[in-house]
Amino acid sequence: MTTTGWDKIKGPRLTGIGSLPHSNIDSALEFSMRLGIPYLPQIPMRNPWEFMIPQALDGLPGMQLEQGGLVSLPADLWRSQSHILEKRLERAFATENFADFEPSGSTSSGWRPFLWELEEKAHSIAKIQIAGPFTSQWAIQIKSGSPGDCYPELSNQVYRLVLARSLAMVKRLVANEIHPFLLIDEPGLYTYSHQNPQHLAALRELKIMVQSLQKAGATVGIHCCGNTDWSALMSLGIDLLSLDTSLSLQAALGEVHRPALENWLQSGGRFSLGVIPTSANGPMETEMLVQNLIQTLQSAWIGPAGYADSILQNALLTPACGLALQSIPEAEWVLENLVSFYETLHSR
Repeated sequence: MTTTGWDKIKGPRLTGIGSLPHSNIDSALEFSMRLGIPYLPQIPMRNPWEFMIPQALDGLPGMQLEQGGLVSLPADLWRSQSHILEKRLERAFATENFADFEPSGSTSSGWRPFLWELEEKAHSIAKIQIAGPFTSQWAIQIKSGSPGDCYPELSNQVYRLVLARSLAMVKRLVANEIHPFLLIDEPGLYTYSHQNPQHLAALRELKIMVQSLQKAGATVGIHCCGNTDWSALMSLGIDLLSLDTSLSLQAALGEVHRPALENWLQSGGRFSLGVIPTSANGPMETEMLVQNLIQTLQSAWIGPAGYADSILQNALLTPACGLALQSIPEAEWVLENLVSFYETLHSR
């Protein structure tokens, strides 16, 4: 695990998940810069290629955008052109120069302006995110009708592409003397089963990805907005575990995960708690939300006395999920409720 970066947080430990409902880059940047940890905005309402899957897989030969941010892939077209991407990947990993895989303006309109804003305002820390390889592989619709896992060579290329893009972003921030907090977005992990050999192999790859990004200088976390095998995620050596508090915290603290949880917390693991429901459309009873969080922590057996306080004191706080599907006024309410939650929590 990495330990650097926490001392660089100058304001409240608040940040966002990533996606926003804005269609204007400047407005989205202004919104994402208002929290303690500025985060890279994704604005798929402006450009649907900024949905998480097509953004992460930008450059995959033959990829086509489908409704709702999904992607499809004609297998024959990919096969005929995959060698082009393979050469780019081989060159990047051989030289450890991943600049060619930084987000492009066609799939991440905020990336370059985000870097400029961070430098202009002398930020020393920033949060970035990318769709993880497990979810990305699972989400591709193969147009031949065969499931994606019938193409192991495709799965391998997707994994290396996502890793290359992640390393490119991390290395750019580190070169700019900004500490990156990188969250690997893996909602597809709700399907994870330790009885599935392909899932076990994917988890091993995910662990290698976490270690590679930490070696490059990032604080690394995983975000999953559904319930999964939390012990398996904690065993990856991640610095952060990001989840929807009302949906998943009780399960993550449950008895079945107790040994993994204790080991992870003792080794420095921290939660990123999604405490504000993304359906918020006005002021919320943040006192009630705070009380519910405290009760959840206190009612779950999580090891030695004081762990509940330690979790709260060290956690990041976020909305429960991305905000792209909300209206801009609703997104503003979520942000205001998040700040109110933080102030209520720290006044107790």
